[in-house]
Amino acid sequence: MKRFGWLAVLLAALLPIAVWLRSGDEESRAAAPSVATPDVAIGGATIDQFDATGALEYRLVAKTIRHFEADDSTQLDTPVLELHDAPQPPWLVRSKTGEIRYRTDDAGKREEVVLLRDDVELEQRQDPQFTKLTTPAIDVFPARKFAETDQPVMIDSNTGRTNAIGLSGDLNTDLFKLSYNAKHRVDTTILPGQFSNAVAHPPKS
Repeated sequence: MKRFGWLAVLLAALLPIAVWLRSGDEESRAAAPSVATPDVAIGGATIDQFDATGALEYRLVAKTIRHFEADDSTQLDTPVLELHDAPQPPWLVRSKTGEIRYRTDDAGKREEVVLLRDDVELEQRQDPQFTKLTTPAIDVFPARKFAETDQPVMIDSNTGRTNAIGLSGDLNTDLFKLSYNAKHRVDTTILPGQFSNAVAHPPKS
């Protein structure tokens, strides 16, 4: 699975800045624990990733991006992630905080995952249709456009509202598996008039 291509470019472009940040006298460096100091920090970043055909795959915007080489993690402030899969409308994902990390599956494949936290919203809109997910936290795998959470999730759409205690699904196909347990069932509310066109009316005499 490919890595975030922008990260390597970002690190290369900001290497002089990183060197400058890590320079300074020994007393200053001793006063600040290295684990709390990012190796690279940049504000107001917009990162675009394109596929082999030149089409936009995703765009990541964040107020601040901070990368830590020690654990190969990247922290994000107020991230906005756009996931594109033309001709489908893009998914727009927002949260207060976020982090990019890496996971290895049972087959040994390593991929990036964006951990989005605090007031997370995922929305896909093509008027008059829309789908909006609201949850405290969700993990998004941009390369395969997959999302999962074990937190309560509310799904609003032009047809109604669904509540569940967890979700996993393919954002390419909009197919989601909703979680439930004995105390919390999947609850769906259908908006009035959704099935009015399907009601059979007797012929007029």
